[in-house]
Amino acid sequence: MEVKDGYAHFGRMNQKRRTRDAIKRAAAELIRAGEMPSITVVAEAALVSKSTAYRYFPSQEALVAEVLLDSAVEPGLRRLDELAAHGAPAERLDAVIRGDHELVTANEDAFRAGLRAMLAPRAETADLVPRRPANRLRYLGVALADLREVLGDERWERLVAALALCVGIESILVTTDICGLDGAAAESVKRWAAAALLQAALHEAAP
Repeated sequence: MEVKDGYAHFGRMNQKRRTRDAIKRAAAELIRAGEMPSITVVAEAALVSKSTAYRYFPSQEALVAEVLLDSAVEPGLRRLDELAAHGAPAERLDAVIRGDHELVTANEDAFRAGLRAMLAPRAETADLVPRRPANRLRYLGVALADLREVLGDERWERLVAALALCVGIESILVTTDICGLDGAAAESVKRWAAAALLQAALHEAAP
């Protein structure tokens, strides 16, 4: 698996995140001004092309839903960043998995609404795959930053990409909707999986 050439290429991901953030900032400013801006208007305000904006947001509804969701969960995201910065890597990772589970379940309806809006296709952009937010890559990366030299770039990026499966609304869809687990069991499974992935990566990198 050549992680550098995939979705987990973090250099490219940072650029994509900056573009997405610029689009959302422009939309948030317009919304605060009392407008309900179209994708075209937001793209002009963010100084990006309309096609670029549609790569990140398939519709006005998806953009507005994410802007409003960000506003609701911003304190929780700040807390995740704090949890990711203190302790040994394994402790940081476990704290982030628990914190993410708490954040998502506390705002589950909003996360599900945002996911529905993001996945709803538009006929004129059916060939474009919208980009999803990458907050999880940020706080997972911070939690495991001390291990990047130990694991090497490729293994480290692969580990963060794998751990991204253990957080976010998608992890709730799998553990609760598909597996039928209650909240506590779902959190336990995700913490176990994250710890197992970390140990596997460290074992693989050992001399």
